[in-house]
Amino acid sequence: MDQAVLDFKTSRENKEQDTKLWVVASGKGGVGKTFVSTSLGITLSKLGHSVAIVDLDLSGSNVHTVLGLSPSHMNIRHYFEGAKTLQELVIPTPFPHLSYVQGFWDSWTPTDFSYTQIQNLIPELKKLRADYVIVDMGAGALEAHLELFKAADEKFLITTPEPTSIEKTYRFIESFVCHSLKANATPDAYGSMISTLRNHRQRTLAKPFSFRSYLKDASGIHCDFFEALSSTPVRLIVNSSRNQANEELGFSMKSVCNKYYDLGIDYAGSIDYDNAVWQSVRVREHVLVAQPFTPLAGQFLATCKQLIAPEELRAVV
Repeated sequence: MDQAVLDFKTSRENKEQDTKLWVVASGKGGVGKTFVSTSLGITLSKLGHSVAIVDLDLSGSNVHTVLGLSPSHMNIRHYFEGAKTLQELVIPTPFPHLSYVQGFWDSWTPTDFSYTQIQNLIPELKKLRADYVIVDMGAGALEAHLELFKAADEKFLITTPEPTSIEKTYRFIESFVCHSLKANATPDAYGSMISTLRNHRQRTLAKPFSFRSYLKDASGIHCDFFEALSSTPVRLIVNSSRNQANEELGFSMKSVCNKYYDLGIDYAGSIDYDNAVWQSVRVREHVLVAQPFTPLAGQFLATCKQLIAPEELRAVV
């Protein structure tokens, strides 16, 4: 049997299932979400963990392309149609400990996920036989995206230094907060909050909008969302950083989220712009495989170790 398959099938043997769900999202497309998803997966696998990457990007399924693989005729469409279990769709890769689930690529009609489909999918993702399941999610703040993002053990939000990306990132965060509060609000109270938020957007409020201040004065919404999220904060990553100002952008966005959304996000760091990234896609060899000892590889290694083994980083002098 192929060693990659054997590693994947036995990684959880004689060990209690404790799969961690990592979800990678973005406010808009084209920010390098799939590159980040696959890079996190490859880095975790190099650290000896079994990883399954699930491609849920309906607008452009290309995890297989970034990994340098041909598309499989078996893809996640078969799960949603009830033809296969999610585990049956897991495909081994040439990389030890790393597998993936092919996204939609053979659908010639518009496809979308319903809220109910995503709710049913979440427990299936956590049943996959892997230490880590990384979901490469489609761009935008759709309700199904927000529900999956909320359920993640680690929530990665990818942006770039471009103004359009920054703006869409803020809109995604606002939508995520509203979606998370909706489950603990009466319809009238939720509608009133959305109306107040729109007035804030139109600059018709007497003072800047604050979720925490609003909820303190409002009735009908009861939630410890902001306190609960501190254990699993949104992890912001600035991709395609070209200079010091780009690297510091994440700290500025973190400050804005704290001031206006009362949301303590974590700035996980920046990823350098590197021509080798798009060149690696053309030659169908992931840049972390072709160039495993570059500063780019070191940035993903530091990010993963900070999340799974921070004591190792503290031990470095």
